[in-house]
Amino acid sequence: MNVPKCPSCHQSDVRVLDGQYAICKPCSKLKRSVFQFCLACQREWPRNSPTTDSCTLPNCSLRAALLSNTEITDPHSSVRGCPYFRACPGCKALLTHNGKGCPNIICPHCRTAFCFRCLRQRCFGMGNIEAFLLANRGIESPFQGYDITPCRVVDNKQSLTVFGL
Repeated sequence: MNVPKCPSCHQSDVRVLDGQYAICKPCSKLKRSVFQFCLACQREWPRNSPTTDSCTLPNCSLRAALLSNTEITDPHSSVRGCPYFRACPGCKALLTHNGKGCPNIICPHCRTAFCFRCLRQRCFGMGNIEAFLLANRGIESPFQGYDITPCRVVDNKQSLTVFGL
């Protein structure tokens, strides 16, 4: 079981009061006022919000899913090591990969194509390594003008930043 930690001081001296509502004792002492936060989305609980068991911050569930540390573990999957959830770069829809085939997917909501591993919209997967090596040797490549750096699994911090979450 994951021990809850404070998003501000990262300590685990946290008191879970109700549902997603928690208080950090060290931060409360330091700030001389009660530091409340949402366990799910890891943001400060709104001061004027009632202390219910559900967070009222916008996109709480989306942010919580993207912060999840659950990864795809199937050793035969092309997306092994990726976070289980991704947000579509086009419409922010929460998606996962079925683990079969290549890592490139198309969002069923907005039809945006992107790589589940690196989140780029023009990714050639592990084939990028070959193009990268050709370019570094000065040999003309069919990938001229494209980002040909090798595809690597990235975490969801990039999506959180891009979406302002």
